[in-house]
Amino acid sequence: MPWDNAHNTASSLGVIVSALLAVALLLALLGGCASRQVVVLLPDRDGHVGKAEVATQGGTQLLETAGGMTVVSGRSTPPSPPTVADPGYIAATFAGALAVEPLPSVKFILNYDPESTDPVGESKTLIPAILAAIKQRNAVSISISGHTDAVGTVPYNDKLAQDRALAIRDLLIHNGVDPQRLTVSSHGKGNPLVPTPDGVPEPRNRRVEVIVR
Repeated sequence: MPWDNAHNTASSLGVIVSALLAVALLLALLGGCASRQVVVLLPDRDGHVGKAEVATQGGTQLLETAGGMTVVSGRSTPPSPPTVADPGYIAATFAGALAVEPLPSVKFILNYDPESTDPVGESKTLIPAILAAIKQRNAVSISISGHTDAVGTVPYNDKLAQDRALAIRDLLIHNGVDPQRLTVSSHGKGNPLVPTPDGVPEPRNRRVEVIVR
């Protein structure tokens, strides 16, 4: 993370930005003077820890351990050697930033019988859970992607997958979800969850994936 970017995004209250590959959280805070910045790497809500490179004109430091911390004192000064921040320091210093940390996205998978556009079995019970996740996160983006197994022609499966996704979209709209927050896509048989030869049925590939962000 170049110093210019860190300097421009930090504030007196601290902000949260994504670390490398968006697999961790990076907390940045301007200290008592505008030339000093503390950077701490935290795991995401699932416990995964990514990596973050903090760079200035004087050098770089790589943070790759949960709680790893470095201090930047200016553009021409290299970041300090990494240390591990005390949990109490993290809680006290970044309380405001942590309080507004968004919930992670959540994915739901609904399964289908061959040629059907109605979810099968326990998949039907996921609709209330999807609606609850949308409400809990005040979701701004809900993607709905339809899929089929490898049985049938490409045009047929493209339409079937689209119909499955549209049926879920309409159900969510019926339950009060803002249509502008919904995006629908059809993958047909081109993006299987379980790869199979063409023409082979696979129940796990007959699905709709709903990702709530």
